[in-house]
Amino acid sequence: MNSQLAAFVALLRRFPFAAVCVGLLRVSGVGAYFLWDDIAGQELARQDRQKEGEATLELLVGGSTLRQELAAVRDATRRIEENLVVESDLAGNQWYFYKIEEQTKANLLDLIPQNSPATTDAALYKRIPYSLKVAGTFEQVAGYLLALETGPRLANITSFTFNRRDKDPNSLSLEISLELLGKK
Repeated sequence: MNSQLAAFVALLRRFPFAAVCVGLLRVSGVGAYFLWDDIAGQELARQDRQKEGEATLELLVGGSTLRQELAAVRDATRRIEENLVVESDLAGNQWYFYKIEEQTKANLLDLIPQNSPATTDAALYKRIPYSLKVAGTFEQVAGYLLALETGPRLANITSFTFNRRDKDPNSLSLEISLELLGKK
């Protein structure tokens, strides 16, 4: 054995704690070299994690608003679904028009359900057409028209005609063609 090496081994035996520390220092130095060599890759990974964290934080901040908007959309969809007309329920559908008559005090002279147009399978809803004739004072007839437009049922008025009635100069008649939105 070399004399310098023998002296080094004797030194290590005399100071074992220092020997262990020197060994750990060398292992740490080798690890630091490899980490320093991959510092660019580590920086890219850190930037990716930072972007993910910022996006998550934005979602958490806006989460309550999104939940409120989702609840409002679900409520609107529920109300629409509840107010859809069922084509086979003729009595219920006619009751809707007679209920408006009772509220506005106009006289519903004619109420005629029409044949529904053919729909494709892609359509979510069905159009259910009606034609009706209402008579009364201007306020009553206009109130009936307003109630149809703003009522809970979704109605599309396709045509209407106002006429003065011959029998009474203060009386008007209103003929309406409309389509109610119905369940398919």
